[in-house]
Amino acid sequence: MQGAPQLAAPSVVDVPSAERLVIVGGGMAAHGFCKRVIGSTQRSRFAISVYGEEPRPAYDRVNLSSLLSGRPESDLLLSPREWYEANDIDLHTGRRITRIDLQRQQIHDDQGGVQSYDHLVLATGSYPWVPPISGSDSPGVFVYRTIDDLEAIQRYVREHGAKTSAVVGGGLLGLEAAKVITDLGLATTILEVAPGLMPRQLDAQAAKVLREKVESLGVDVHVTRRTKAIEPRDGRLTLQFENAEPTQVDIVLVAAGIRPRDELARDAGLELGPRGGIAVNRRLETSDPHVFAIGECAAVDGHIHGLVAPCYRMADVLAARLAGEQAEFVDSEEAVELKLLGVPVITLGKAIGESTSGVVVTHDGKNGYRKLILEQGRVVGAASVGEWDDVNLIRMSVAQHKRLWPTQRVRFQRTGMPYAGGTGLQIHQWPGHATVCSCMGITRHQLGMAIADGHGTAAQLSAATGAGTACGTCTNLLCELVGEGPEQVNVRGSKVVLVTSVLAACLALALFLTAPLPFATSVQDSWRKIDLFWRDGFIKQVTGFSLLFLMLAALAFSLRKRVKRISFGDYGWWRAAHAAIGTAMLFGLIVHTGVRMGSNLNFVLSLTFMLLALVGGLAGVASSLESKLSGDSAMFMRAWRPKLTWVHIALFVPLPALLAGHVFSVYWY
Repeated sequence: MQGAPQLAAPSVVDVPSAERLVIVGGGMAAHGFCKRVIGSTQRSRFAISVYGEEPRPAYDRVNLSSLLSGRPESDLLLSPREWYEANDIDLHTGRRITRIDLQRQQIHDDQGGVQSYDHLVLATGSYPWVPPISGSDSPGVFVYRTIDDLEAIQRYVREHGAKTSAVVGGGLLGLEAAKVITDLGLATTILEVAPGLMPRQLDAQAAKVLREKVESLGVDVHVTRRTKAIEPRDGRLTLQFENAEPTQVDIVLVAAGIRPRDELARDAGLELGPRGGIAVNRRLETSDPHVFAIGECAAVDGHIHGLVAPCYRMADVLAARLAGEQAEFVDSEEAVELKLLGVPVITLGKAIGESTSGVVVTHDGKNGYRKLILEQGRVVGAASVGEWDDVNLIRMSVAQHKRLWPTQRVRFQRTGMPYAGGTGLQIHQWPGHATVCSCMGITRHQLGMAIADGHGTAAQLSAATGAGTACGTCTNLLCELVGEGPEQVNVRGSKVVLVTSVLAACLALALFLTAPLPFATSVQDSWRKIDLFWRDGFIKQVTGFSLLFLMLAALAFSLRKRVKRISFGDYGWWRAAHAAIGTAMLFGLIVHTGVRMGSNLNFVLSLTFMLLALVGGLAGVASSLESKLSGDSAMFMRAWRPKLTWVHIALFVPLPALLAGHVFSVYWY
């Protein structure tokens, strides 16, 4: 290479005391692999060397554009140089490997150095693909992949006073490049050859919504626009198209895709994939037993993965295999969750083109476009353009291939969310609107905000938000949320609440179905001593006012939760007393009425009374069980308990007026 120093004799690095593990590539996959190796039980077996072509250690390419907002370069580093030194990793930056000698098990770099290896890991990544466009190598035409690329773009814009730009490519990379150039203050035009943006991930409608949102930000978008030439002219660049009039700009970014860097493997004679990339099996082994490949350069059974998550999974698998474990790489349905030009774009699981028998259900609302792909009634893919607060729930549904029932499909088409409440998730994955503390109405989002404010224990969360301060049944969820481990909470009086609530609900239902108790048919009938309760006016007054007293007592015991100044005694026992008295009221109703509903006002009063008891019983069952449940059941109980409680309260509201009317009518007439 021109300008590279030539050494008289290559220096060969030998480390006889350990197996020589050499990694070619200094990017995110290589760094992830290093972290996993040094964390394994077999770390002492290996002497690790890393060769990176760039002049700096591995950095976060995903957030590369954040440098434009003033973020220092050091913040992007996945680990500083000191980390490599502390973990006995021999890091070589600015060293390009030029050749692999498979027979001698050596690599050669561009400075004349030679490194022997026992295990060679190729993590060479990918390079920006430039379509065959005439003039694509002209000054002012850039690719966007590295920090050096970004610095070169910034320098050119500054030195040439660039005001307008074009981005060739409307996929993920193209939209990210467009963000970079707009952040530099340039007017930007995106040119995509396909009929819509992000053609690999989005269907026509989603691409249309994305285009509208991008254009609303002041970025021009032209689809089905095929660039055939870039011509420098008068200090500017003229783009010629096959199907449109030319346009002039000051700078061009080409972001049409990536290709795996497999040239080292090709020159060494390693087998390549059908579409390029270094061919590996699911154990990440190449055609040479001492050479492995991970990341974007690896073609696993012919498939190249271009996202960070699968590259890290490859690092996991290879580190495990070198430690003697029997791990294999398993494809998972890839997810894209990015904010492109400020527009959230999410694709999960299968795309519509990958599902031969898929049924598509869509929602096109004011917040954006959402799509679910179903196979045999189960969720296998999803996509959205725009905000989607409950995407965690959808992600889990795709991962678990959860069934979507017809009513849920209708709800999704109407509201954009198929589930009335979250199901099947740990509390960390509950949607923000899900209720965690039913008593105080505290949601998962509120707890998350409290944690972000520094309340890192269950006790601190409880003090800050009030969650768990009433009945305490959600304490197990608070513990789980802050990493203290789920804890089964023994709430005082919960067994009493459960038994009396079940009894109240069953008794209320029985009263709806039971015929009135009969009067005695003869003065000599022993039953006449019983029906005296419903015939004698004085006794009816006693039972009636006793029933009123029980109602007032039940009301008093419910104040412990709703009046903050009342804090004496344990809330659990107050609630148990409320449930027990409520059940006793049903027995009092039988004694007072003989299961006679009455008519007109009395009928409405009796009906309201029994509905109040029935709903209260169901709410009591939910409140007593929610501390003992987790997962689907916990969220179901916590979703329904507050609803039942509010119905219970609503049924009580007319009761005083109905009682007053009943008493007035009895004494007046």
